[in-house]
Amino acid sequence: VLCLSPSSDGELLVTGSADKTIKIWGLDFGDCHRSLHGHTESIMAVSFVKETHYFFSASKDKTVRYWDADKFEQILLLRAHHAEVWSVVPSRTGSFAVSIS
Repeated sequence: VLCLSPSSDGELLVTGSADKTIKIWGLDFGDCHRSLHGHTESIMAVSFVKETHYFFSASKDKTVRYWDADKFEQILLLRAHHAEVWSVVPSRTGSFAVSIS
């Protein structure tokens, strides 16, 4: 595990790993709800949007992705970087995110 982010309601935890997977954990029993696949390199950052179960992920594969943790689905793929993406921080409403590479 390289990164993690709890949801603001305390229900979920998202982790990103060197094995290219994102895992969604339930904090009530500590169980893994689902493993998400999409990134092709290590995941360096994950970050929930406040008061939602939507989150962003950033990877060494030069992409940022936007996910729905309730539906276990990728919503958006952003390919705007020319180098590994190290961090991503969503705005308070989730209408945009800032990422760095």
